[in-house]
Amino acid sequence: MLTNPANMGFTRQFLIDPVYQAQIENNTHGVGIQAMDSLLNPRVAVGLGYIATLGVPRVTFEDDRGGSHELAMFHMAHEIGLPVAVNAVPGWLAFGVRPKFLQSSLRFADGQGDAHDAKKERYAFGLDFAMTVSIKQYVNVAVVGQNLVGPAPPVTALKLDPFVVAPDSLDRKQVSLLSDFPRTLAHGLAIFPTRYHGFSLNFDGMYDFTSFRHQDKYTRMTFAGGAEYTIKNLVPLRFGGYWDSRGRGKQDDRGFIACGIGFVRDAPKRGIGFDLGLGFSRQVTGPDPETRLAVNLGLRINPQ
Repeated sequence: MLTNPANMGFTRQFLIDPVYQAQIENNTHGVGIQAMDSLLNPRVAVGLGYIATLGVPRVTFEDDRGGSHELAMFHMAHEIGLPVAVNAVPGWLAFGVRPKFLQSSLRFADGQGDAHDAKKERYAFGLDFAMTVSIKQYVNVAVVGQNLVGPAPPVTALKLDPFVVAPDSLDRKQVSLLSDFPRTLAHGLAIFPTRYHGFSLNFDGMYDFTSFRHQDKYTRMTFAGGAEYTIKNLVPLRFGGYWDSRGRGKQDDRGFIACGIGFVRDAPKRGIGFDLGLGFSRQVTGPDPETRLAVNLGLRINPQ
């Protein structure tokens, strides 16, 4: 539902899935809930999802009199999406779209407690499009475009009025240079050597056309690889890594490792199953290391 809506119809299920993610260093948290139904129609799957990002990153600076300041920023972003998937050729070809409503803001409070916008608050309608081709269940190839309309520009400069910031004194490393809602194009390759979906090798690439557009139209790129193996159809184990080019030049390139474990039980007839997942990623190369934790608990419901 989040990364490739075309795949929703590949599995017949009714699913309710709360999710939570935290980025430790800048005190930013993501919470959401997704619901999906692919049981009513073998060719069409529909979903509904809400995600909120809540963060309290901090900046430090000196004023024109040499005084030091630490200022807490309040970062908020909201996304409501309605993904729809169509199995154009069942088992072979699927398409997905996700229209959505987007909101993002970055604020701070001055010494009197009055709120100010560090960037202009943004409201927009977005649209994702996805396509997946499955080749005899041995290979899946996917292409996904996100925020084809409604991308949000990144925070390239913080507006901190009424504070006066001395030149070159602002430390904003906790305030991300990445767009909340960038326009991206991604491609994915999943290989199932045994045709068993519990064992796969995965390779992905993503191109971000928004976050560093101001750097002479630079395109941020990320490339990832990983593997998943499920023990006795119950415990999926995941391990991988990825490289993130960030801005122009190599000085801010980053490398990450990631791992995860889950516990899955399919829903019996007229019963409830679940999908519990825990994930962790850690930046191992590049400046300002980042650590992320994630958890989800999906409830699988089979009313038939």
